Amino acid sequence: SPFFSMGEKVPISQLSAEQLNQAKDSLEQEMEGLTSSFSALKGARDRFQESKSSIESLKAYKEGDAVLIPLTTSLYVRGHLGDISNCLIDVGTGYYVKQDLPKAQNFMERKIAYLQENMDKVQQAVQMKARQQDAIVGELQKKVMQQQQQPVN
Repeated sequence: SPFFSMGEKVPISQLSAEQLNQAKDSLEQEMEGLTSSFSALKGARDRFQESKSSIESLKAYKEGDAVLIPLTTSLYVRGHLGDISNCLIDVGTGYYVKQDLPKAQNFMERKIAYLQENMDKVQQAVQMKARQQDAIVGELQKKVMQQQQQPVN
């Protein structure tokens, strides 16, 4: 299994133990970054799924119904629903767009699909890096075994 170094393809069997360790450490750092990216994407996707569910739940209410409005995760205020045929969507950087519920639902579904697609790509990259890391660790163990079997003068 080859190792890529600055654009060069080098068979890992030709790398020294030190180079293999460096490659392993580099892959670990890349995997940590990818795992962090995956977690961020998952958090964003989950928030959009929660928003989509909230839009769905609005269908059970009518204008004027009393509701509890969350200010934090544990602090609520009493309120009454106004226009429930429209909602405001946070589209980023402090901008909000008023949309009817079907359009808002569609927006959430598109965002969820986009984030899921990116999560899948990141997960594939993590799996590829893990396979590369396994190959490097296997080669490193082989080199250590070879060094142990060499006679000492």
